[in-house]
Amino acid sequence: MIFEEILPYVEIVSFIIAILVIVYEFGKWRQRSETDKKELERRLDALSVKIDKVPQEFLPVFIDLYKMWEKLKENPEAKKKGRTQND
Repeated sequence: MIFEEILPYVEIVSFIIAILVIVYEFGKWRQRSETDKKELERRLDALSVKIDKVPQEFLPVFIDLYKMWEKLKENPEAKKKGRTQND
């Protein structure tokens, strides 16, 4: 009998506690997603700087490699001579 009288109050209190837990977990999830967004934004900013540098660094390296390849095409023995001189 006593349990039947208390049961509605227990249901209300447990419902309020469940709502508070859900709100608390949602707040933690939202805060974590915000920090994840900031971390992702920081990583993308660092990556965009590297991507911007690639065209500036690629062209001089490509030109140097092309010049070396042309020299090797003109004189293929230069590579063999360099090896025999070092031995």
